[in-house]
Amino acid sequence: MPNWQFRLFPRDTRSIITCVFLGLIMAVILQITERIDLALTGGTIAVVSAIVVCAIWVPAAAFYGLTGALITAWINPIISNLTASQPMAPFLFVTNAAHTVPVALLVWLVKSGSRGLRLWHVLVIGQIGGLLDAVFFGIGNRIIMHMPWDFIGFQVLVIQPCYLAGSLITFVIMRRLLKTGLITTERKEDLNAMAV
Repeated sequence: MPNWQFRLFPRDTRSIITCVFLGLIMAVILQITERIDLALTGGTIAVVSAIVVCAIWVPAAAFYGLTGALITAWINPIISNLTASQPMAPFLFVTNAAHTVPVALLVWLVKSGSRGLRLWHVLVIGQIGGLLDAVFFGIGNRIIMHMPWDFIGFQVLVIQPCYLAGSLITFVIMRRLLKTGLITTERKEDLNAMAV
């Protein structure tokens, strides 16, 4: 994957507006997938949503740091609570942040200034973020839905392959976004100046 300029706390207007649009796009998509998950599993296992969230949350966190992570993670819970799209809606603030914040921090730790991420980086980062999301979603299932612990363990295991599939899709999306020029990439002159 090509290199890009990563900042942990971007505060420029362009980044913030982009993240708001990504959050709104994610909210629209999740309004559909949450209802599919509700029909399939009663909202206790976010099978379809788990695949889809990687496609926007991971690029937002990877390209726009914690700013992108939190903006894109918290727009959907606001809408989900207003529309009562699923029983877990009140807990989505926690689960979404549990996914996106670690992704931003892991990209910050793993990505060097001279290169982008490789496929295995994206897969590992996606699995860690997904695992934390699934664990907190399980805790929400326990608190809100009163699900037994063995079901929560089953839910965490079932959802991990979904995050893996989502991470593969995410890698392709991130490469495409970097090639379009929508993301600020490192220029060779900047890299040469950093090396001196």
